[in-house]
Amino acid sequence: MEWPAPLTIREVAAELGCSEEDVRALIRDGELQTVACGIRPGLVPRHQLDAYLRRLQYRLTSSTTP
Repeated sequence: MEWPAPLTIREVAAELGCSEEDVRALIRDGELQTVACGIRPGLVPRHQLDAYLRRLQYRLTSSTTP
């Protein structure tokens, strides 16, 4: 099974509905991890984005539960 292609910062920003600078902040904070792919470092693997979205969803649901 082949992994999906890594996403650019612009593609991640579009999926999250935020700015590219917000995505870079998530990377700096360790919320997202990148891979170096030749001359284009800063690509985010799909599984890293999916894991971040799961953590975000968990935080949102657990913060609203009494």
